[in-house]
Amino acid sequence: MAIPPSIPDNQPLAGSDFERAAAGSDPGLIAEFALFLREHKAWWMIPILLSLALIGAAVWLSTTSIAPFIYPLF
Repeated sequence: MAIPPSIPDNQPLAGSDFERAAAGSDPGLIAEFALFLREHKAWWMIPILLSLALIGAAVWLSTTSIAPFIYPLF
């Protein structure tokens, strides 16, 4: 039985694109969503998401001590 030759550490392992992608680092949620928007050309979603984020921030801030300063905005 022959022993396979060892692979030197400085040479990359051969593999498919899937294997190389699996070995890479995982992008964050925001980066992955930005890639999705760019890939599918869904730029119309940005104003909707920004308005939802602003409303969410206003709701979250209304439970803090900043609430008296937010109420005059509405």
